[in-house]
Amino acid sequence: MTLGKNILRRLGYFLVGIGVFYIIMLVVFRPSHNRDWELGHEELPHIIYSATSSQVTIENYRNFAWTDVMAADAKYETRTFDLDKMSGVDVIISHFDDFEGLAHIFLSFGFTDGEQIVVSLETRRETDESFSPILGMLRQYEIIYVVGSEEDVVGVRTGYRDERVYLYPAKASPEQARLLFDLLAVKINDVYDTPTMYNTLTKNCTNELTRSVEDMSEIDFPLTWKTVLPGYFDEVLYELELIDGEGSFAEIKSRHLIDNAGLDVTSDTYRADLRSAIGVESD
Repeated sequence: MTLGKNILRRLGYFLVGIGVFYIIMLVVFRPSHNRDWELGHEELPHIIYSATSSQVTIENYRNFAWTDVMAADAKYETRTFDLDKMSGVDVIISHFDDFEGLAHIFLSFGFTDGEQIVVSLETRRETDESFSPILGMLRQYEIIYVVGSEEDVVGVRTGYRDERVYLYPAKASPEQARLLFDLLAVKINDVYDTPTMYNTLTKNCTNELTRSVEDMSEIDFPLTWKTVLPGYFDEVLYELELIDGEGSFAEIKSRHLIDNAGLDVTSDTYRADLRSAIGVESD
């Protein structure tokens, strides 16, 4: 009995310690827009809707030409797109670690004129920081939505980083893709207005996207280890029939792996080449 009480007492001390530590984190680590940000995270995107047309203007649209893993000719642009020309959306999963579960998920919205808008929720890191899932639970990073070109956001991953990149066309109509973009635009502008903390478990690249999908549909994403570990999330998309393709999941996954060696990010046809690599014709 005494041993059991000691164990419970120590467990209680441990939980209190965790609680106190987290309260300290809440007080000490307050989100800010004013830090020495790493390359690619200096500017926050801002989306402005036209009051008289279907056009949107994106300020700080990132269109870097990467020259190494952490070096680039930096270019932030102001770009205008016609949402009436939106044709669909692709899900991109990029594995940056040998462990299959560690990956980054983001979206690429396509247009009938061949343009793309990539939306990627990332940890906004300072120049002396690197990503850690543990630190991501302890209020160490702010959130940034990177909005930019495929040549930039996808190209650095198929190029200098040489990550394992999968591209899955989503089963979404142009109207559904546009509604999803609209919902994400609200979140993007919210972060632009108010700095927001990242959380590995509750506010990450996966669940911020899935919440928007759930808000616009009757889809209910299951809470499983496949949703907690982004590298396995494509199997959830397959099971929910949200990505195109016939056959087993293993077959579909194999077909949608991008061959990095066969791509040239400086080519004018890079966006089309990404899709032809998995047998999909671009618009």
